[in-house]
Amino acid sequence: MKASGSVVKVLGDYVSVAVSDEALHEMGIRGTFVKIFTKKGRILVGIVSNVSLYDELYRQSGGRIQLIESYSDIALHRNEIIVSLLGTLKDGAIERKIDAIPSPGDLVTVMDENELKTIFSSGDIRIGVLSTAENVPVKLNINELATKHLAILAMTGSGKSNTLAVLLVRLIKEFDWPRILLIDTHSEYVALGSNDSPIKDKVTIYAPIGKFREILLSEGYQVRPLEIPYWMLTVEEWFSLLKIPPNATKQRRDLRTALRKIKEPYDINAPIFFEINTLKSFISNEDVLDKLDDALGSEEYAFIFNPENALRIIQDSELAEKEKMLRLFKLISEPIAKDGLKIVALGGLSADIQNAVVSMILRTAFRIAIESKLAGLPMPTLIAIEEAHIYAPEQSYATAKQILERIAKEGRKFGIGLIIVSQRPREISQTVLAQCGNLIALRTVNPLDQRHIQQSLEDVTSALMSNLPGLGIGEAIISGPFVPIPCVAKIDLFDNVAIKEFNAKIQLGGKDIDFRLAWTRPIDEEALQRVFERMYALQEKERKKKKAVEKKGALDVFFGS
Repeated sequence: MKASGSVVKVLGDYVSVAVSDEALHEMGIRGTFVKIFTKKGRILVGIVSNVSLYDELYRQSGGRIQLIESYSDIALHRNEIIVSLLGTLKDGAIERKIDAIPSPGDLVTVMDENELKTIFSSGDIRIGVLSTAENVPVKLNINELATKHLAILAMTGSGKSNTLAVLLVRLIKEFDWPRILLIDTHSEYVALGSNDSPIKDKVTIYAPIGKFREILLSEGYQVRPLEIPYWMLTVEEWFSLLKIPPNATKQRRDLRTALRKIKEPYDINAPIFFEINTLKSFISNEDVLDKLDDALGSEEYAFIFNPENALRIIQDSELAEKEKMLRLFKLISEPIAKDGLKIVALGGLSADIQNAVVSMILRTAFRIAIESKLAGLPMPTLIAIEEAHIYAPEQSYATAKQILERIAKEGRKFGIGLIIVSQRPREISQTVLAQCGNLIALRTVNPLDQRHIQQSLEDVTSALMSNLPGLGIGEAIISGPFVPIPCVAKIDLFDNVAIKEFNAKIQLGGKDIDFRLAWTRPIDEEALQRVFERMYALQEKERKKKKAVEKKGALDVFFGS
């Protein structure tokens, strides 16, 4: 027989339910789904969000009864569970409205697994199972996910990378022609495109030309070069690239004036080619010149100031201007327009450079989305952004913030879905977070983070939020229109998903170092030697590059003169 209880108090969308000691072990678990049978014949569905246990004799006596020797034998327990109302059950499906008011005395029972399976099986891809009913898979509706956006939020080590990885590989497996762009801030997901990966045919890795790409190539990855031609940057991206802060007004004004003179009569942000020496001749501020020279002399900036493929197109004298622009647009938009999972690996780059790169990629993606829809050929794309607080901070300026906020507000109209991932919810732009109708919130302890999530997202009640500190690793509150009703779920383990569905193991990066294991064995001298040799090789290459710059001049080196 199903465990049951009775409604004893109703306060808005919260209901107190009295349960017996026998029923408490089943109904008193947070995340359990229950049905409330109202006197009007409606069946309401709710989720247990808290438990209150009282001793009536102790309360009535003001605590004095505890002094009685046999107090434990006469203690009068009062067990109540707090239920958050979610919707109405009709013909096995959930309607997200409360069309009846429960009243004291209404019967409350636990929902059985078959009912829950019917409710949660309506989605497209599985993300995990209910924490309180592990035989019930939780599936997500992809149309609702992409059109309403998704926020994956958690404290470090709670399973956000695992969650995103499970979501990505299941999308790749389920759909033949997905179009997913992943901004991989720390290059944690590149293993999805390794030679040993069972999904490598659907994954393309893009990395900036230079030492970061060379490291991936040396480790056996197939990597496409990422190029961000300097003449296609906006003035704000130039500021980020050269680390010119908002309060450096004289430097900003000088660089803005120089770029405007170069691109006249076109707009200052128009993608018009120019040579670096021409730009330098228009700059009068010594600090700006120093910052530009530092950037030109650094290999970290090579994919911007020496974009080999883009320069080859520009310098092809046999091509008409229109053809040059068309080829450039095709080159820059490849990571966006190509089908499959495209991983933009930015690990190792500074936050300022990452911001400039992400800003340009998002601007291009948004432009392509608009033009393709206007042309009657929509190209629906899902963009996932790791460490989203870097690109759209709440309290500070970032180059990518404006375009990211615009995509969050308008992207769905043009076929751009957004997944933002962060372990710092309170540091993300509330404009971005508020546009995410879907939420996967893993363990979050900081009260400020909890409050920020609740204030920014719909469908997240304070009762649900109170569960965040008590979630286990890999457990999450899932809320939003991409699930039938909010739930507490155990996210599938990525390692198990890879083995079960692809018969292979894929090792993601970004995992914590196992100190316990590492400290049980000595350092391998040969491995240490390889580390030193790599450090030396990178340093020697940088030294030779600087020597060449000093000998020939920065412009000659970058343009192969």
